[in-house]
Parts: sequence; structure tokens; C-alpha cells
Amino acid sequence: MKRLIIVVIGAMLMSTQVWAFDLMGPTISRLKDSGKTSVGVEYFWSNMEIDADGISALDLTSDTIGDFETDKITANLALGMGRGSEIFFRFGVADAGPDNNNDWGGIPGNMGSSDEVLVLGGGAKWTLYDGADFAWGLLTQVSWAEYDFDGRSYSVGDYDVALSTDFEMVEVQIATGPVFQINEDITIFGGPFLYFLNGEADFDGTIDGSPARVIADLDQESILGGYIGAGLELGQKANLSFEVQATSGSYGMGGQLVWKF
Repeated sequence: MKRLIIVVIGAMLMSTQVWAFDLMGPTISRLKDSGKTSVGVEYFWSNMEIDADGISALDLTSDTIGDFETDKITANLALGMGRGSEIFFRFGVADAGPDNNNDWGGIPGNMGSSDEVLVLGGGAKWTLYDGADFAWGLLTQVSWAEYDFDGRSYSVGDYDVALSTDFEMVEVQIATGPVFQINEDITIFGGPFLYFLNGEADFDGTIDGSPARVIADLDQESILGGYIGAGLELGQKANLSFEVQATSGSYGMGGQLVWKF
């Protein structure tokens, strides 16, 4: 049964076109007792596809922004709530850089890379079943970031623009899946998840020399994905884990080092 579930998760990952966004870790709570705490350090890299609305002021129709890369370094603080549940809060820094491409009238290829910005997030985990070497859990999490890009001058079709750009994005993930205790030190985890993105692109500057401010909505390319990861116990208090995530529109990978108290 263990091998079958691992194979199914792996097949889900390989069948998607690309991969997704914030580190999730095991879906079960590591903090079984109320009042227990943990502190973690996380790194996550992602390559996203984002659907963008049209911009009538530039004669642009809706399009997909491909290869929108982000890097996030965060701290994770978790608190056990009892009965196999925990809540957590994360904060840190992130930056973003669209690939140099011609999507959405060439705007992403002219934006450059963002400044380092604050990223905030949080969520909860519930252990739904806890056996000797097999457990099942539920995770939900949300994150927020506003990426600031410096003003640049370039052309969009027949228009000459000088625009500074802000991308504000809220991302939500809901995951459920198994955790396998392979031996005393190693676990394997993963499962399907839902992914939602709600955002806004705000352009401020000039179009053909006239002052202009343009706003366009952003959302996710796809909502269903899968992920798989592995954890290694480093003594009784520390844990190191690594994972990859995938939807049909975005991809990502990262790791986490956690200390329990």
C-alpha cells in the first residue's frame, strides 16, 4: 500500500507540465501537545505561470505570463494547539524576476528583477490519523507579497511607455496526504493540493508621454497539483526536509530546517 501511494504521487508530479509556491512540509502536525513550539528556517524557489487580464490602454488582450521566478527565505514559527493540530506563522524576504520573453506584449521581459520585499504567511495543520508508521493529515496555508519593480522605458506594440510596476499576490494552498515513517529517522510525505492565486499588477508612469496608471488582475494558471518530499530527523529536537511541488502551470522546490521546543 505504501509503495502504491508513493507511485501515485510520483506519477502525478511527472504528468504535470511544470511545478508550484510555498513550502508545505508534512501535512500532519509535528507538535502533538498543546503549547509545544517549533522554529524553522525555509528556502523556496518557484517558477510560475500567471494569467493576466487585458490592458485596453495598451491594446493588450489577456495572456499568460510564463517563467515568473521567485526566491523566498523565511522563518517559520509554529504552536501546538492540542489534539494533533498546530498553527504557524512565517515571515521573510522574497524577490521575483520574469523571464525575458514576449508574453503580454513583452511587458514581463522589460520589467527586470524586483527589489527584495517582505513576505508574510501562515496556516494550520491537522493530524487526521496517526498510526505506528503511517499518518494522514490536512494542511492549509496562505502567503502575501508585493513585488516592486523599478521604472523602465520600453515599447509595447505601438506605444512608448515609461512604467514602474508592482505585483501584489496572495497565494493559498490546501493539501492532504500521507506521511510514511520509513525508519526511526526518515519519513516520506506528499499528496494532492489545491492552489489559488489572487493578484494585481499596478503600472504607474507614462504612455506616449501622458501620465497613466493601469491596473490588471492576476490569477493562477491551474488549481490542482501534487507534491512529494522527505524528512530526516537530526536527533530528538531537529528535522531537515526537502520537497518538490507541481501544478500544470507552475513548479517549485525547497527545504526546511526545524527545531522543536
